Amino acid sequence: MRTSLSLFCLFLSFAYCQTSDQIRPVPDTPIGYYEGDPLPPKTAYLTFDDGPSDWTSDVLDVLKKENVRATFFVCAAWLPKTNRRENSFKKYRNTLIRMKEEGHIIGNHTFGHRNFEQMSRAKIENQLEENEKLYKKELGEYSGNLTWIRPPFGSPFIRTRSETSKKRVGEALQGKGLVFMWTKEFDSTDSKEWVRGEWYEKGPRIDPENQSFRRKMDRIYNSLVSKTEGQGIVILFHDTHPTTKEVLPFIIEKLKEEGYTFATAEDYTKWRWGKTSEELFEEGID
Repeated sequence: MRTSLSLFCLFLSFAYCQTSDQIRPVPDTPIGYYEGDPLPPKTAYLTFDDGPSDWTSDVLDVLKKENVRATFFVCAAWLPKTNRRENSFKKYRNTLIRMKEEGHIIGNHTFGHRNFEQMSRAKIENQLEENEKLYKKELGEYSGNLTWIRPPFGSPFIRTRSETSKKRVGEALQGKGLVFMWTKEFDSTDSKEWVRGEWYEKGPRIDPENQSFRRKMDRIYNSLVSKTEGQGIVILFHDTHPTTKEVLPFIIEKLKEEGYTFATAEDYTKWRWGKTSEELFEEGID
């Protein structure tokens, strides 16, 4: 009986490893989470791209109230140049420090949110390195390494079928960190449009009672909660949209009702590899 059990466990281990290897878009892509990778059941990973912004502190308020930790992929220069007097890490330094202190994970979303598929390897590396350099400069002792990466637009791992692009970008990302994509069906689509009543900064434009604003909230909510069936999910949000922070409490409440727990990219690393991202990064595992 013990021999049979051992053989069965060995079979499962082999099958898991095979599945894990096959998920990588191409062999040279760094390890991480990609569409189709294993996830623990009834676990929701809330991720937020493009911040920090005027709305990030409100998102943090919601997460704190709900006792949920999330993962934020940050850009130093997301805001339009005409409205950017200083980099976002400097402008929202206290928000980022709060993010760290409250147990959230911060990852690299590049300096200027450019599409990797349209860039040379040198420019890709520069976008990541400049972003982390500014992050460490502005946060100082609070910073740490940005060991997680999310390519802007998910490109080329979401939007293209070009194996050549995936290979070229994957090679550029080697040694820069672990990649954390999202579950394709769980893109909240909150960034698809700016509707009347919302804007990327606080001010008189903002009107959560506007019908367009409310309809967008309903669309985001329904597009996510209608697809949950107990599977593990990585949800893509953007903390640059006020509709996101308004609908977030309702989404969290619904997921909790369905028995979901919440985790971060770092939790995923420990679950899947039994190590922190820092340990994997230092070991040079690709």
